[in-house]
Amino acid sequence: MDLLRRVGRNQRGRDFVVGDLHGHLQQLKLQLENIGFDGNCDRLFFVGDLVDRGPDSEQLLAMVDQRTYISIAGNHEAMMLAGFADPAESALHQLNGGDWFYSLPGDRQQRCVEKVQQWPWAIEIDTGDGRIGLVHANLPDGDWRRMARSLAAIDAAWQAGKSPAREPLAGVARGILWERTLVEQFYGDFLASETTAREIAAFKDREMQRAGDAGAGQCAEWVAGGSSDRLAPFRVSGIDAVYMGHSFVPVPIQVGDCHFLDTFRGEPGQALGIVCISAP
Repeated sequence: MDLLRRVGRNQRGRDFVVGDLHGHLQQLKLQLENIGFDGNCDRLFFVGDLVDRGPDSEQLLAMVDQRTYISIAGNHEAMMLAGFADPAESALHQLNGGDWFYSLPGDRQQRCVEKVQQWPWAIEIDTGDGRIGLVHANLPDGDWRRMARSLAAIDAAWQAGKSPAREPLAGVARGILWERTLVEQFYGDFLASETTAREIAAFKDREMQRAGDAGAGQCAEWVAGGSSDRLAPFRVSGIDAVYMGHSFVPVPIQVGDCHFLDTFRGEPGQALGIVCISAP
């Protein structure tokens, strides 16, 4: 599969995007049940980091079929591939929750690796109302077309099974799977404000009350306001909007053209950031 995958409009059902799962399959099942997710017509897109930390990494990898459950790779999947290819790289993965992988028999490790090697690093989705992009961590320079060219330049190396920790993949991986340029801009421009932090906390409390005893399902996004100059760093070119994970935010966040969905660490009062991007 190409490193950039283009997906056509869902003509039969809804499309959702979910933030980093990190092995928490049961939380995903709960929220999908609460939104009435129908695998016969709905689709769920993952922004990477399905593995590590939680109890169900291997099961989540098996869930991805790239038809109903569609995923890009995150930096944790990249660490898994690198650790499998080179034992010297495995320590970094283990330090970040990857012990589960090295406890598996070799054949099961191989299946996990072969699965992820078929995943793209970015997805472009036709929603019917525009084009939405998915990347795990960051869109370098806010330029989708430039990123697409970077992925095309390393696609042959990826198809050949090169490690994402080695060049020519490593440099592109840093910009897309690891760096936090956009979300750090949000931290500095918005979350650093006590007023904004209180506003987001109140928004989260209201959403928890709305969910009630059933728990969360589809999530609302907190939308950042401000002048055009304040939102300018979060405008992207070559795509209408970009959805990302990788960096924790207290609730799903929209700021400008950027959407941040990494909201779950398995703590009380947290929910996976699942948002609907298209519906019939």
